[in-house]
Amino acid sequence: MTVVLVPGIGCAPWQFDRVAPGFAPEPVRRLELPGHGAEAAVVPVTLETVADRLAEQVPTGSVLVGHSTGGVAGLVLAARHPGLLSRLVLLDANLPVTEDALQRKASRAEAVLRPDWRRTLEASMRSSWGPHDAALGEDVVAGVLATDPAAVRPLWHAVLALDPRPVLAGLDVPTLYVRSSRDVDLTVLRGLNPLVDAVDLGDLGAGHWPHLTVPEDVLEAIGR
Repeated sequence: MTVVLVPGIGCAPWQFDRVAPGFAPEPVRRLELPGHGAEAAVVPVTLETVADRLAEQVPTGSVLVGHSTGGVAGLVLAARHPGLLSRLVLLDANLPVTEDALQRKASRAEAVLRPDWRRTLEASMRSSWGPHDAALGEDVVAGVLATDPAAVRPLWHAVLALDPRPVLAGLDVPTLYVRSSRDVDLTVLRGLNPLVDAVDLGDLGAGHWPHLTVPEDVLEAIGR
């Protein structure tokens, strides 16, 4: 059973370094989002095209662990390719499930269409890092800002424009949502589908990258 690790938008596979050894002896495969690193871009950049590209690299029966946008893409992948995954883990992915939270997310989608969208992106990333290891947080933010805008902007907009509730309700694969900073109502989330469970790490001050800031707690949550 292969464990496939998918980072978030503007993020890189090295960000899983602190959790990857914990999946031994299972083989681990780290992917990049299209348009990131050595991965060629997809056109058009949509959640569907990104999910389909990732699906080409995922062995049947894999456990997919996706952080942030990597988790949203993993969710869409599971919906579009039934039977490909055996488990799905969503690390602090932007998947609100209440009307008020969805409205806040939709207003942010509008901000991505404005000329100063990169400033909005930088502010969002900095504010979501959390109190742990400020220098590491600066490295993460720098990586996001250095990623090709042609890959980042449309994908970020697609994530913010998505209503994930129908996709979550239709999942046919056991799924774990690990919340550390997102505005996701875990009770409502669990109620959408009996195959969806959730763990809350919010009290740890982990920020949006729990696999970097509290890796042991992430591994314990997944193992449990």
